[in-house]
Amino acid sequence: MAESTGVNYNLGSDTLGAVRNAGLGGEARERLQKSVTADAIGGIAQGVVDKVEEKQEDTATRLENWDSGFDAMEDRASWASGELFDQFQTMETGYRDTYVEAVRTGDKQTQQRMLKEQATRSSGLNGWKETMETAKQVNDMPGGGWSNTFEKDKESLEIMNALTTLDGKSAVTKFGENGEMVFEIKLAGPPAKTVTKTRRQIDDMVAKGTKPLKLKQDMGERLIKIRKDAEEGKSDWDRNRSYQNVVDSIDENNVSHYFNENILGKTTFREDFISEENPVWSKPINIESNLTLMGVDPTPDGVISKDDWVLMVKDSATKDLIMDEMERQPDIAKHYIADWVVNTEEQNVTAGQTKAYNDNLKEYYENLPNAKRKAEFEVENAEALKKAYGANF
Repeated sequence: MAESTGVNYNLGSDTLGAVRNAGLGGEARERLQKSVTADAIGGIAQGVVDKVEEKQEDTATRLENWDSGFDAMEDRASWASGELFDQFQTMETGYRDTYVEAVRTGDKQTQQRMLKEQATRSSGLNGWKETMETAKQVNDMPGGGWSNTFEKDKESLEIMNALTTLDGKSAVTKFGENGEMVFEIKLAGPPAKTVTKTRRQIDDMVAKGTKPLKLKQDMGERLIKIRKDAEEGKSDWDRNRSYQNVVDSIDENNVSHYFNENILGKTTFREDFISEENPVWSKPINIESNLTLMGVDPTPDGVISKDDWVLMVKDSATKDLIMDEMERQPDIAKHYIADWVVNTEEQNVTAGQTKAYNDNLKEYYENLPNAKRKAEFEVENAEALKKAYGANF
């Protein structure tokens, strides 16, 4: 029998270190200590229970369940749970057996591969820890750090709840062929299904699900600058250039923020579109759901054309359906959003220019040389002066 050259695969030191660094405490810490003793791994429970607890469908309950996962993270002072550690240990037992057999047969190549993959798994565990700690930081932001889009997405809430609760039932850890750590997550539905999520996918979910504070700040500062430049008579605002800049800046990663967040002020693009009496058609919109108007399909070709549009923007319910279709199509939506943005910017340019005109008018009027000339000026410019001074004129 070949010698193992001193390598201990009960659990590798890198793996043990990674699990320790994941912040395990309490019962899980005790399990970790026991695992390095002889035959301890044999006592680890095999497999996990697949049954998923039935969840309520209403949004309030989903949010409550979701928050409870983050509460559980706080209670145990870590992301990793004892159940996750059990799963991790069980899998490592199988990998250890393969490694030991490679040592017995003198298969150095397999030994090296197994140890390399073990290091990858260790790194993956730490990576997941960082991702989920970031998610908790977002969740704990004053006022909440999740976007409206994320909070309305039942599947995202369910996935995050499974990954924060880590009860060994709804989220089961697996490793891919390259040693990448993934989670198989059982979703209650309907329809019930199992999805596999990598850390990179959850990183992306957290990034997209975070409130677009910078986008909102940048857009707000731009509106302020546009108005101030117009007030000072040095505006270089150009509608076509601004339109193209907005189109270029919108993609699948941020399009939903415009629909569901008040990026430009107190209302969202969706709210403004629905409240607009006659929103303007811009680009054809492909239909992915069954849109009907008074029982008749206004789009037999599967596309909302300009002629279809006239029929479909008569009521808020149909507008809402149009918004749903548009939100799923960033390449189309960005043109409608760009119209919305530049119209808002133009309003600020006009407001700034109006203020500049009124201020200049008042200054000119107040510096007229005598009462007679002021009286004449009041007659000549009565409406303009009323607008400039408002109720005070």
